[in-house]
Amino acid sequence: MRLAGPAASRHDLMVSMLTTVADGDANLCNLWGNLADRAESRRPAVDRFGNDRAEGGGGRFRVNLPTISVTLGLFAMDAKRIQRLYARLRDARPKPNTELRYASPFELLIAVMLSAQSTDKKVNEATEHLFRAANTPRALLALGEAGLKDHIKTIGLYNTKAANILATCRLLLERHGGAVPRDREALEALPGVGRKTANVMLNTAFGEPTIAVDTHIFRVANRTGLAPGKTVRDVEDGLLAATPEAFKADAHHWLILHGRYVCTARKPRCANCPIRDLCEYPQKSEVT
Repeated sequence: MRLAGPAASRHDLMVSMLTTVADGDANLCNLWGNLADRAESRRPAVDRFGNDRAEGGGGRFRVNLPTISVTLGLFAMDAKRIQRLYARLRDARPKPNTELRYASPFELLIAVMLSAQSTDKKVNEATEHLFRAANTPRALLALGEAGLKDHIKTIGLYNTKAANILATCRLLLERHGGAVPRDREALEALPGVGRKTANVMLNTAFGEPTIAVDTHIFRVANRTGLAPGKTVRDVEDGLLAATPEAFKADAHHWLILHGRYVCTARKPRCANCPIRDLCEYPQKSEVT
């Protein structure tokens, strides 16, 4: 296996490795092609980098080198690069926060529960009126299912969300005196609250150094090489391990805002990205 010199990139190394394997063993190359054919029919429409797979063209031996490299950890960042990445995100947004509007941990909990498969803008429009009418567990229960649905009917899955919110209000009153618990197990025991919502509450409401991985953070972590992973939990664990302590409290907000406004799924704005030179994503665009 030959490299182009001592300064050869990790991507060049990956290309060389795959070329060596293909040249040295035709049977293995054929096996690779058969596996690729089988995997192709099962792949989702959008890959881990946020790219539309349908735009990539066809071909039996098409190999997504960036994806393979990230999977093998060849694009994982070193500590100095991670430090620089977070420092730049901090400089761009010195005081990041959620875009959901809330005035108490309970209001934040309800807003986050409503935000699943919806936008922060739509949630804020709904909760602006909802929280004026009822912003405590007891008040929401008094509002009733019909009254709650009337306030949140512009949000997707509002029937299910209304049922979960009212059930959560009952449990908060029964088990926690109406307060939102500062405990992961207790949070995840609430109807409609999973690990991601619990992480948002622990980080945003209570200042715990944790990261709630959503589609934006998942994309940024994989594209940059900051914390590549196949699953949400892989990325969460990778981010917690890689993120320096000084940045952990705000990392969630920096990453989600970067993914929402700069490292977007279809057309990432790489030309204006403050971490462009630190990012391992090979398909950088010139979109501003």
